[in-house]
Amino acid sequence: MRKITLVFLISFVLTQILRSQFPSKSARIGNDTIAKVGNKTVTVRDFIERYELTIWQGKERKNQVDKNKLEFLYSMIAEKLLALKGLELGLDKNPEVERAIQQTEKLLVLDALYKQEIKNKVNVSEKEIIEALPKYNTEVELHYIVAETKNLADSLWGLLKSGEDFDSLMAKIGQKNNIEKLRWGEIYEPIEKVVYEYLSVGEIYQPIQVDSLWYIIRLANKTSKFGLSPDEIESAKSQVRKIIQERKERQRFVEFVNEFGKGKMLKVDAQLLKLLYTEINNLVEKKKYVRRAENISVYPLALLRDDFLDIKSKLANYLDHYFLKGDSFNRTLDYVIDQISFKGFVLHSDRQSVGGTLNNLLKTIINEEFLAFEGYRRGLDKSPDVLKDMEMWRDAYLAYAVKKMLLDSLKFSNFISAEELLKSYSTTKGEVWEIKIQEILVDDIELADSILKLVKSGYDMGELAKKFTKREWARENEGIIGYVLSTQLGEIGQIASTLEIGEVYGPFYTDEGYSIFKLIDKRKPKDTLYVVNYDTFSVILNRLIASLAEKYDVSVKPEVLKSVEVTYINTIVVRFLGFNNRILAVPLLERNVDWLRFMKRKKLPVP
Repeated sequence: MRKITLVFLISFVLTQILRSQFPSKSARIGNDTIAKVGNKTVTVRDFIERYELTIWQGKERKNQVDKNKLEFLYSMIAEKLLALKGLELGLDKNPEVERAIQQTEKLLVLDALYKQEIKNKVNVSEKEIIEALPKYNTEVELHYIVAETKNLADSLWGLLKSGEDFDSLMAKIGQKNNIEKLRWGEIYEPIEKVVYEYLSVGEIYQPIQVDSLWYIIRLANKTSKFGLSPDEIESAKSQVRKIIQERKERQRFVEFVNEFGKGKMLKVDAQLLKLLYTEINNLVEKKKYVRRAENISVYPLALLRDDFLDIKSKLANYLDHYFLKGDSFNRTLDYVIDQISFKGFVLHSDRQSVGGTLNNLLKTIINEEFLAFEGYRRGLDKSPDVLKDMEMWRDAYLAYAVKKMLLDSLKFSNFISAEELLKSYSTTKGEVWEIKIQEILVDDIELADSILKLVKSGYDMGELAKKFTKREWARENEGIIGYVLSTQLGEIGQIASTLEIGEVYGPFYTDEGYSIFKLIDKRKPKDTLYVVNYDTFSVILNRLIASLAEKYDVSVKPEVLKSVEVTYINTIVVRFLGFNNRILAVPLLERNVDWLRFMKRKKLPVP
């Protein structure tokens, strides 16, 4: 059943997050450089934006915040290095990458137009806030009945007027749980006006239409807050400002769209529309049949990316034909199919038809194309905010394309043994093994010598690792690392692969400290496609990143990074854009720090 609360979609503004989390430092250090990657830089603002708005394993652990920040920074650097490689290879011209870049840019241009024409033309006065504040500080308890038609609503209203008890009627029609405790700003505006201006506690109001439904409301209770502290008052005023801003934006949005849409028209090619509808409908019916045969729920039913690729293959002869034709621009069938795929084709029940859903999607797409055309005409794709955001997204898409190309190239290498392929990328001589080791890593040579003596005298190495090793994650596993390819552990891996099982070696100096390690087991890499595609992929990828880091002379400023304050909230944030669009606030970032092991010049601090 549909509830009467509203969810406001608020556009994300980075500066607000910076100010709220780092009020004393954001203005000063926001543009400070943390790292340089060729002609690219990573500023404090760049780092905070990515770190705070995406998920990162272990972010919630306060005792490893410095390690998390450094690993995250190196993963950002790896992304930028791969993006530079992608540009070298011309992957920005790859059709899949081009589509992703163009779609993201279009959404950001639309958002810039929204800010220019709607958001920036709305002001909220202090008087409006003060007038709304008493309502916001008053919580109401509403009992409500929902009817799908006016006739049903009138019939129920007639029963209430003739003396039927409201709560009894709610229970009789199966709506006894329609009870909400809300405050001003959380209720549909037509209902809100009635509740706060016309009803007293215990009174019932006649049916109110909201969208396609009818509501009968009873005000069950009303509670006002008094004696608020100055901080609570300021917080309430801030929320009221946001609510009024949202409402004024919606009103301005309607005005702008009505003004902007006058005289604009796009023609839809009837033949192509029929072909597209037929293919979509065939796929939908096929999915319904399969689900019913497997006795699983039919809805929600969505067409996925592979479904749209299938549609494209069946309509290959028509993809270059213009589906939308206008005076200023045309759009091909290929483009329109991509837009439908981006928007998502979903049926939620039998009441939704394929034709109706397709029609609604096409209306949205047509409106967006007009608005986007206007945004580009105004040069909003060259605005500083759009250019900055696009640099981040373009790097992410290019890095992904390089990794995909690398992985795809390995899929055809299964006729080469895994060992042979690994040898060709190894900087060491001799055989490549999968090894399992137990390690204790410390900073002090004297402590390392003492630990080695204890191990040789019979002390349990696992217990010593839990107490002394500096690798936080390894303590929980008694210092055990494995199975990994010997090439992935650099010189330690090279040495360990030559040891006998059970043999202890050390102390061995590395950039991270002094290592004492024992070979627990070693085995030949399996000559399978899995090893080739994943273990080898990791080695090759990290060697590539390391070589790019040396080519582009990567540098970092750990002292600047250390001064950056971060939160411990682990979440993925969605950015709501103008004209009802949304994307992830920032691209997801893969953890990638192993490339540091493959650098010849050890000049970067290791996490």
